[in-house]
Amino acid sequence: MIRKILLAEDDRLSAHLVKRRLEQYGFSVTLAANGIEALEIIRTQEIDLLITDVVMPRMDGVDLYLELKRSYLTASLPVIIVTDKQVFQESFSALGVNHFVPKASNVNVLLAKIREVGLLNPETRQYHKMLICGGNTKVLGEMQLILQEKECLVTVVDNPIEVVSTALAMMPHALFIDLMIEGDILPGEIVHSLRSYARLKHAIILSFVNLPPDTFEGVQNMREVLEGHISHCQSAGANGYLGQFNARSFYEGLSVYGAI
Repeated sequence: MIRKILLAEDDRLSAHLVKRRLEQYGFSVTLAANGIEALEIIRTQEIDLLITDVVMPRMDGVDLYLELKRSYLTASLPVIIVTDKQVFQESFSALGVNHFVPKASNVNVLLAKIREVGLLNPETRQYHKMLICGGNTKVLGEMQLILQEKECLVTVVDNPIEVVSTALAMMPHALFIDLMIEGDILPGEIVHSLRSYARLKHAIILSFVNLPPDTFEGVQNMREVLEGHISHCQSAGANGYLGQFNARSFYEGLSVYGAI
């Protein structure tokens, strides 16, 4: 369902008029004066639909659209192009855009197009976005498969340093962190960093571990290390600990903590 709209338009008067009219119909509208501003907003906020003019300073509508398509995080965002020029429509159509409205058109025309996009575009379906941080390729693959079977959009990172920046870019519904992943940042520090951002306040953060059965026998203080990581993550704001990974417990844990 379309609720949050980004309007990229360099004509401030026109932009504010459209914003006010759309908000009267219950939409939340954010404004951008050019493609650069629009791109930054899309990367840092939840946006359901982009409505963009073509001719804008700094970055025009064409470059903005192409930039969105370069990243899997933004490629599925529905776009409505505002233009009267046939040549622009033909150019965007060649790029895969199907939705256009004339400039200075009646707001009812725009509303009809927004509803059309919401009904016809499969990209407007609400998929849960999941972020997994871990170092075991096999385990990550199993987790990814389970989540994808539940129609989730899954991103995997194997470097703890990338977790926060990736989470801020995609704003996931849930994050899964391997407590024993190697790196310079401790799991509890990752959780603390994530919780320091208001946009990630409500994300579900769950930790797990993947250790061979004989690990605790081979390393004398491994249990203490693991228990320390669990405690640190919980005190930093994690929602729970899923335990040693296996497909069944992982699937059950998703339901217990409301991740799916």
